[in-house]
Amino acid sequence: MENSVLKDVKFNGKFGLKGFSSKESGHKIFDTLTWENVFEEQDWTLAEWASVHPLRADRKQVKEGDRIDFSTESKVVSLWPGKGKLSFFADTSKEYGAPRKSGEDWIHLLLEQKIEAGDRVYLGDMKALDLALDFSVDECENLMRREEYDPNLHAAQISWFFTVENNRDTKLDFEGRPDYLWFGLPLFDNRHAVIDGPQIFLDRGTEKVIYSVKRAEYMEEPFRIGHKYCVRMDILPSIKKAFAVAKEQDWLKGARWEDMAIGSTNLGWEIPGTFRCRCTFENLSLTFR
Repeated sequence: MENSVLKDVKFNGKFGLKGFSSKESGHKIFDTLTWENVFEEQDWTLAEWASVHPLRADRKQVKEGDRIDFSTESKVVSLWPGKGKLSFFADTSKEYGAPRKSGEDWIHLLLEQKIEAGDRVYLGDMKALDLALDFSVDECENLMRREEYDPNLHAAQISWFFTVENNRDTKLDFEGRPDYLWFGLPLFDNRHAVIDGPQIFLDRGTEKVIYSVKRAEYMEEPFRIGHKYCVRMDILPSIKKAFAVAKEQDWLKGARWEDMAIGSTNLGWEIPGTFRCRCTFENLSLTFR
């Protein structure tokens, strides 16, 4: 796709499978999802941080028409190769032995892509950065009893995040990244039909600042289960605002706007609670002008 930041948006190629913790195994690929007539290129990966039943350990593979299901005891990843469509299902009652407690890790099921250094385009050289995604939350059931559920600890959330990296920084972190901020679109949170924003806070896992856009900027509210949303947004102005706010708060020391580029992206579930949930993503793209 011309001027595309992302590769293989039709999902023709293999999917790499990562480990259980980014801090312990980084972004090492342990296995791949493959199928008949798959392209050899592997641009996408799946991150299943903190998973007890990961796809790389013991999975089943079933093909039905254009769809391929990769499943474990607790999750199903469904792909429509060549169609640009993907679905994530998770039943975290099979992952958590009891309702999650404060300080414990939580289940992730994320689609990820790293933009290699030679493929990056500086944000300062862009006039626009157009994001597109069609998605739905097809089901989301809280499996905890009323007395077990704490909305301060337990949730089912979908976000689309990007790392906005200082591409001229030579000091790399444990993941091999230069200094960066997280820029995100909060797509769904079971606790809130309306997600306010923008919000800026520190991610305790990566110790980097997160900037989240107000959801009303890119999709209708309030949120409805089973409804298909078509997100279309030029995110460049919001990223520039996020960069300015981060600099004001003394993050990204020494970085200049003309040094910044998109370094990676992730999209999918973070589920720090006991839920049964499914979402579908289609027509994903990120292009620049």
